Amino acid sequence: MFNRPSARPPADGQDPSSLGNTPRQHSAAAGRRTRPHARLAGSLATAVTLLVGSVALNPTPSNASTPPAGDPTRAPYDLTVDAPVLIVLGQSNAVGFGAYMNDAADRAQCGSFSHVKGLNRQPNLAVGATAATWSPYTCRGTNLGYEFNNGYSYNVASVTALRWERAVNAGAALPDLNVIHVAWQGQGTQETDGTSNRWWPDRDPTQADSLHQLTLNTIGNALRALQEAGKRPRVIGMHWNQWEAEAAAKSTVSADHVQQAFLNVLEPLRTITGTTGYPVFLYRPRTTVYQQVPTQHVVEALTGLAARPAPNPYTLIDPADATSPTGTPLFQSSAAPTYGIFNSDGLHYTRAAQEWFADRQWKTVFTDGLYGAPVTATVNAAQGRPASQSSTWAGVSAARAVDGNIDGTWPGGSVSRTSTEPQAWWQADLGATRTIRDVRLLRRTDCCDAQITDFSLVVSATDLTGRSWADIAADPAVKRIRIKGTAPKQQLTIPVGSDGRFVRVQLTGTDFLSLAEVKVDTSTN
Repeated sequence: MFNRPSARPPADGQDPSSLGNTPRQHSAAAGRRTRPHARLAGSLATAVTLLVGSVALNPTPSNASTPPAGDPTRAPYDLTVDAPVLIVLGQSNAVGFGAYMNDAADRAQCGSFSHVKGLNRQPNLAVGATAATWSPYTCRGTNLGYEFNNGYSYNVASVTALRWERAVNAGAALPDLNVIHVAWQGQGTQETDGTSNRWWPDRDPTQADSLHQLTLNTIGNALRALQEAGKRPRVIGMHWNQWEAEAAAKSTVSADHVQQAFLNVLEPLRTITGTTGYPVFLYRPRTTVYQQVPTQHVVEALTGLAARPAPNPYTLIDPADATSPTGTPLFQSSAAPTYGIFNSDGLHYTRAAQEWFADRQWKTVFTDGLYGAPVTATVNAAQGRPASQSSTWAGVSAARAVDGNIDGTWPGGSVSRTSTEPQAWWQADLGATRTIRDVRLLRRTDCCDAQITDFSLVVSATDLTGRSWADIAADPAVKRIRIKGTAPKQQLTIPVGSDGRFVRVQLTGTDFLSLAEVKVDTSTN
């Protein structure tokens, strides 16, 4: 790990596997609230009291309960359908490592939310989960990565949740906020990060701590769950507070290499949301505890992303600009190694800095008026469509993988299979060129990992039948996504984000290919 010792040791932190917090189940019906019209008329005065930090609302003064400028009472949300979604990702500073939540009022609120939803570890922390379950947010148990201090820490997720809850309680007519939080200390984006490469996209997707695949699957499932409950998800922001692993790299790599590693993680995550127009917040490193050269490469990579030409979703948060609620600068250039924004380790942000990060998100919504980019619903365009495969074993039809039956056991009679051969393939014809958001691949579950190990997902506007793999691989008009590991049992989510009519799964080596179901998610409009 790359975390240096903090001022207080994380003795009360727990390994993710030990946190078995059981969620309170939340049905779609229970989530609908009818608020009196009088609340809309009389909310402004109450909300103003909130914004200046009313002692009556919060006897213990807390910046977390004192949002910055911006008027949530004027947000034009449709309370019956809109579902704002906040996504917070990264490593230890996205966890809030070292930023202890010692405020009694904040800790009490963190165990009782009525207007913020989250994804508790049970049942959402599962490899290949096919669905997501939203339940009342709790600071403990809703980070699907690693939770410092049992989840009671200040970070963008927890601070925004606290502010949102208190704004609604004070009279602001806001729909429920939905928080997706996946962060784990010390984790990098590249294979060369060794055992700390949990954000590396090509990491074995069958491992529960492969954060990239976990997050892709989680975001896709979570947005679909909201839509199935009759909601319209609106992504208000994605936070990527990750840079420590790259800054701590012992081997020097170029800024371009680091930037590409970030893009390899972030672009699929943006694709899986199925929408654009929301900001992706990056965080500029200000620590000096690592070697200057690799740290500078990370700075150049992140600033380069933020400087890309419009339309550019990436925006850079610079902790050197952080201020207190009264406007006093927090950053002190002469106060190394803490610089007024880090704890004594010179690496992990203070509570005040974390709250200022949340200020950026709050102002984006309620000052800048970016109330969230709506996520369009999807339809499985593959179900019932014509399917073919490179060969047929014992009369088993390729159509089994698009029959709508996800039973992955052979006796269930819904698993396709080819003969054993080099580069066996399966293909579906969607009938027309469509914009494909993602493909959800459900494998055979009762045996045979090798049947779906090291393969490619191929998307093309034209039929691929009769073409060699070498020909397909050389065609720039064909999109190919390589999966080097083994598909997890149940579901593998593969972002696509491009147009195509023919969708193919093709092995790299020699074996037979069997699939339980292939779902191709395309926009409904």
